Amino acid sequence: MNATAWSRGLEVTGGGTGVVSHAGLVLLRQLADRTGLTAGLSAALPSPDGGLDRGRVFADLACAIADGARVISDFRVMGDQDEVFGQVASVPTAWRTLKEAAAGGDRTRRKVTAAINKARRYAWSQVIARHGELPPAQVADRQLKGITCIRLDATVVPAHSGKEQAEPNFKGFGHHPILAGCDNVREPLAWMMRPRPAGPNTAADHLRLLDEAIAALPPQFRRKLMSPATARAPATTWSSAWTSSRAAAGTSLPTPSAGRSPSGSAPPSPWSRRPHGKPRSTRTGKSASAAPRRPARTAGAGTAPAG
Repeated sequence: MNATAWSRGLEVTGGGTGVVSHAGLVLLRQLADRTGLTAGLSAALPSPDGGLDRGRVFADLACAIADGARVISDFRVMGDQDEVFGQVASVPTAWRTLKEAAAGGDRTRRKVTAAINKARRYAWSQVIARHGELPPAQVADRQLKGITCIRLDATVVPAHSGKEQAEPNFKGFGHHPILAGCDNVREPLAWMMRPRPAGPNTAADHLRLLDEAIAALPPQFRRKLMSPATARAPATTWSSAWTSSRAAAGTSLPTPSAGRSPSGSAPPSPWSRRPHGKPRSTRTGKSASAAPRRPARTAGAGTAPAG
């Protein structure tokens, strides 16, 4: 079956009969086809003889999620409109496709990731051809042009029943995935479903995910990078380790300049810690408690002396 033949002869008119629900899915589905995502997934995921194209099923699942689907059964929105979308997989077929991909292990994951990255390179090349550059990264009140911004974010996703890899955490029960996205285009690059109640500042997870996110970028956007996480204190150790380990590869995070933090947003704090916990100013070299104190008033102070 030709996975992209559904849109041939498809027209949009204002005088037809009937109602097309979620009509915007047509644009998403065509985008997946024209960027090569559907064909790449078809090559990465073997389809059974006589079965539906597994790349088509994966691309349709992605479109359904972008359309607001929260569970696999929401996939029926497309399946119930075969006049528009053609043959669409059933919900059981969608489940079988996911199980087949999971059974393929890390090898299948790498092939799917490669297909997604190839489609991203083509899509971004079209953006560059039309606009000349990617949108600037928005950091606080500044727009940074020519810099690719990768943001790391961990969030707790509650699970209301026993799900695979869901465990108790500080907010109840569920998953604690971490995501790396490109701020310039608001696009996810890599993510990690962590099988333990890991914290948001686990350095090993940050290092692994940051490397995967950079590998997902088209090569020309890997030279000038920044991550807002480098401005946070818990990230100092991992950013230093990552910068050292990747220097030989020609990839680097912004380095601090005089009086500026690694993100270039604000100077570092002028306070440091003394061994016994008393704050000490790095500007004056004096203890914060060294300021002269007002003399304490005693009983009878301010009264006229006798005699």
